[in-house]
Amino acid sequence: MVQNIYESKNYKLFILIPVALMLIAIYFIPKIQLDSSLRGGISIQLITNASPDIRALTTSIDGAIPGAQASVSRAPGGLSITMVGNQSLANGEAALLALYSDYSNYTEYNFNYTTAQAAYASQQSNSTLAGIIATSQRGMNESAAKMSSDFNSESAALAPILGSTPHANTTSYQALVSQGQSIYTSASSKYQSYVVGKLSGLVSFASYSYNEVTPTLGAYFLSEIKNIIIVAFILVAIAVFFIFRTPIPSFAVVFGATNDIVVALGAMGLLGIPLGIASVGGLLMLLGYSIDTDMLTAVRILKRSDATPEIRAFSTFKTGLTMTLTAIISFAVLFVVSYFAFIPTYSEISAVVLIGLVTDLMTTWLGNTPIILWFKKRKEGIRG
Repeated sequence: MVQNIYESKNYKLFILIPVALMLIAIYFIPKIQLDSSLRGGISIQLITNASPDIRALTTSIDGAIPGAQASVSRAPGGLSITMVGNQSLANGEAALLALYSDYSNYTEYNFNYTTAQAAYASQQSNSTLAGIIATSQRGMNESAAKMSSDFNSESAALAPILGSTPHANTTSYQALVSQGQSIYTSASSKYQSYVVGKLSGLVSFASYSYNEVTPTLGAYFLSEIKNIIIVAFILVAIAVFFIFRTPIPSFAVVFGATNDIVVALGAMGLLGIPLGIASVGGLLMLLGYSIDTDMLTAVRILKRSDATPEIRAFSTFKTGLTMTLTAIISFAVLFVVSYFAFIPTYSEISAVVLIGLVTDLMTTWLGNTPIILWFKKRKEGIRG
């Protein structure tokens, strides 16, 4: 007969194991790398009947397009390819966005200047208007200088793609912004033709779609993902507290979910699994599964009255272990199949969930359960 680990006098020390895992994971979290969906990159869908060796094609693309860091997978109707965005385009986009911002400042200063000048014509003794005019004039000059600098920075960044350095051919700041947009569009189109041309030399295809995620858009996606995860945790905490109405069980459930996510992120940093839309999906799946097992434990120990708390805890452990092992086997099969079939999206999701499920075994049964059990025993006046 298997010994009930929760009848041990030192069962409360079990929590040190998941806490240690969390502390180790925190060290590796800063090492996480973002994939092209969050740091910016290129996604290409090729419609083709060709069946090339995926790994060999990936290596060939990396050799043909410097800095591509390509990822290739099979997709309905052909192939899906993602690559790191071109750095010259990224720098050009940053300079163009700065140009937009400085032009916006310029127009605002210009509006204030024009309005104050019109009023000052009939109120020349008004010192406030005189101050607005002086400030606006100074702001217009500074913004104009920055706009010229932004355009020159953009031109220099895009020169390797365009083959020459464009020069401003207008004295109108509005036209300068239009020219900045035009040269960026031209460079982006030229780089697209370059990439598609290289791919056509490696694999035959009937048609294609080309989508670029700029670093700015990637940063926006990352910000929104952070907000989604934070909101998810807040809603979970509120729901759990509403169910138990006491802080310790609520803390135990939230601790379990947090620990699973933190350790999964740390493992991603350690193993080089990139953080992207796919892996975030895995993290959210893991959050839901973790809450499920933690709630199962809390409800059975706190709400039921059959047997002793230790026996209920151990019975729940055996039930939860069966559930988790079944899920681990399922995701392990998915990981093996997707890894050898070279389907990065599925392999990333399954890898993240697998790591989280293994972590959940320790977090739930060595961390969450001892906390709940201690709370229940203290509430009933049971020593130990």
